[in-house]
Amino acid sequence: MNKPTTFLFFRPLIALFILLHVVLVSILAQTVDLKITTFNTEWLSCDTNGPSDEEGQMNNIVSLIQTINPDIIALQEVGTSTTYATIDTLVKKLGINEWAGDIVATTPTNCGQNQGIIYKKSHLQLVNSSLLSNGANSQGNSYYYNWTNGRYPVIHDFVLTIGSTNIPFSIINIHAKAMSDETSYSRRLGASEGLKGILDGTNYNTSKIVITGDFNDYLIGSQTATYSNSPYKNFMDDTENYQSLTSSLTDPYYSSPVIDNIIITNELASHYVANSTIRETSATNTISNYRNTTSDHTPISALFRFTSNNPTDCQAIDYSESFASSLGDFIPYSVEGTQTWHWRNIYGAYVSGYASITNNPNEDWLISPAFDLSDKESGSLSFEHALNYAQEASERASNHTLWISTNYTEGDPKNASWTQLSIPTMPLGNNWTYVNSGNINLSSQWMKENVRFAFKYIATSSMAGTWEIKNLLFNATCEPVAIPSISNDNKVVFAQNRNISVLLEHETSIRIFNIVGNTLYNDTRSENSVFPVSQAGIYLVCIGNECYKIAVR
Repeated sequence: MNKPTTFLFFRPLIALFILLHVVLVSILAQTVDLKITTFNTEWLSCDTNGPSDEEGQMNNIVSLIQTINPDIIALQEVGTSTTYATIDTLVKKLGINEWAGDIVATTPTNCGQNQGIIYKKSHLQLVNSSLLSNGANSQGNSYYYNWTNGRYPVIHDFVLTIGSTNIPFSIINIHAKAMSDETSYSRRLGASEGLKGILDGTNYNTSKIVITGDFNDYLIGSQTATYSNSPYKNFMDDTENYQSLTSSLTDPYYSSPVIDNIIITNELASHYVANSTIRETSATNTISNYRNTTSDHTPISALFRFTSNNPTDCQAIDYSESFASSLGDFIPYSVEGTQTWHWRNIYGAYVSGYASITNNPNEDWLISPAFDLSDKESGSLSFEHALNYAQEASERASNHTLWISTNYTEGDPKNASWTQLSIPTMPLGNNWTYVNSGNINLSSQWMKENVRFAFKYIATSSMAGTWEIKNLLFNATCEPVAIPSISNDNKVVFAQNRNISVLLEHETSIRIFNIVGNTLYNDTRSENSVFPVSQAGIYLVCIGNECYKIAVR
């Protein structure tokens, strides 16, 4: 049958339209799915334990990884054989153009049980790998002993790149003490308590973290029959900060819950694809005599979805409050004392603990409305303020502070978590002269929903200053902060004249990457430093465990 000539004419145009539509949707969506897998490889590279055919085991694991097709796979029981330099060998067999890997060996021998990691390079940059070796002692044991005499958790810091968006996150790979006796349980319990103490600390408590590996116990209950509680109950109970992905999985082979587990911090909860956690049995079934030739563990995977900011959807925030006629949308709350924040003509937002010729102890908060910054790249706050009757420098700094929260809803601010922000410029405390606070820039960790900031005022019986605030400006944009970028712990980063300057208060690691993920600097500095860059553009500056985007004009 002859086709109509009009269709033949338009068919290429239709095909072109479909192609352009697919490309346009791809550009706008900017979505990446990240599959993360954990796998105990059972003495990989060891010639005295595990499967007897080392080369066969290696090839089976390569085939298994290819079938599972993860983006990141955390491995346990990995040796460093000279014959099979395990991680390097796996990467070479998988393909060095697509894959990379790393290992921080605690027992650098062919039969050493180490944790390694392999990942695809297309969207991922490994920034740093290190041991979490400084945890607190617990259960009457040393932290070293609890982690199987030094088989510490390994943390791998990654940056996921989606278009021009860089998303830092970390994988913590653990291999806890094995066996079901009471002593081993006690060591797992102590290790769990020590690890959670580290993660709850200021270095990690706002980070996107996946805790994965061979836990050698259940998340609900325990393989040690004399204990009804999991040694990881501390994580399970802290539902505000952690979420288990594997607590409901069972292992039919052993007729028990799984001991290879995945726990995530709440910062990753919105990225987890619901019900995506699985035991990779369909992959293991492709390998003949799997339990004897490959591993006595089944890999477990979970899927995460990350989306970059869509420039067509992201709307900048340009908020101002002069406090010229009221407190506006700000909420005053008095924790202690009868005085509180209120509005006064000319002076704006006003608070003082001085009344009836007496310095009255007070704690008073002035809390902003909530801002949704989840699709923003950066934010900046400034205001004018005056301060009098507060000439003592230490009290002036501690009694007139600025805080930020992502979980405050209403009522007493002490029921929420707050982090102090540094105010660059404070008044002298002995006059009514207004000074500008300077720009207070919010790092990427605060680009979330329900962000509020608050002014906290303290008065004591010895000093009750008067604090006045007006002409507040808050901006949040879809572009990174350029000059300067100030973190919450007084680290300062700014770019000027093709230089990135980092001001430090103590020794820390500094890593700088360009937009395509190339490492420009990887160093440890203890003083203010300047890092020249060759061209204008977007750079990622990692100071310790925190990473910041900065634009060099």
